[in-house]
Amino acid sequence: MVRLIISSVHVIYSGDRLGNVNAMTEGRSLDELPDAVFVPLGRRGMEGVTLKECTYACDGKEISLKGVKTDPPEITGKSVEVVIEDWTVECDKCHREFVIRCRIRYIDGARIDTMVSLLDDKGHNLGWLGNY
Repeated sequence: MVRLIISSVHVIYSGDRLGNVNAMTEGRSLDELPDAVFVPLGRRGMEGVTLKECTYACDGKEISLKGVKTDPPEITGKSVEVVIEDWTVECDKCHREFVIRCRIRYIDGARIDTMVSLLDDKGHNLGWLGNY
């Protein structure tokens, strides 16, 4: 598998952190996200990290989708574009919300990669989780 990574693209996100996302869930499902994202381990390859489980200490394995927010809502299909999707989810065990943030990079309308990071229930960035 060949991966193209563009390191000169910078994204500035100026939206609200958790925002009003409940109205944007229609037609979306957690099935659109992969079960795992992959973290590079230098010369040791890549390791899969489970994406669809609670990020808090409760060890919950089930999460529910609360809403999806996409910025910008559509791509133009020209040049390099970055789309940010915020997937607000809730743990079924501890009932705390967190956000799975996907930064999707497109070149001429074709997706090249997606960087995934997590935000806690207060909107603080917990860091980069991996790619898919």
